[in-house]
Amino acid sequence: MKRNEFEDVCRKNGLALTIQRRTILDALAARTDHPTVDQVYEDIKENLKGVSRTTVYRVLETFVSIGIVRKISNPESKARFDADTKRHHHLTCMHCGKVLDLHDSTLDNLAPNSGALREFEIFDYSITFNGRCASCRDDEAPKI
Repeated sequence: MKRNEFEDVCRKNGLALTIQRRTILDALAARTDHPTVDQVYEDIKENLKGVSRTTVYRVLETFVSIGIVRKISNPESKARFDADTKRHHHLTCMHCGKVLDLHDSTLDNLAPNSGALREFEIFDYSITFNGRCASCRDDEAPKI
């Protein structure tokens, strides 16, 4: 499904369906951990000889600009990318930096009740909860 959507969006935006774009999208879509540019680069560098981190970054930024990938902010200040563009939210571990998806329908239709909305039109949003993942909690649990 993501591949068909990708091809349609690229065509509508006048972008060539290059091997670099296809390979980077496939690598991103195969992951569930919201990888950084460096992680995507590590995934593809063997299959795309001569590809640079800069190319991976530019392709991912292009994907963000045409709406087939989301860029996620996190406390590490490293850009992370998500091939799932449907509204969902995130859990971010403040200790190890892991980012997990949170699908919670109660958060999907929030409508702020604020006078500031007269000055601002909201198109989309996602919520990030910062905390500690189970693995980091377990690592710091007292050993008996």
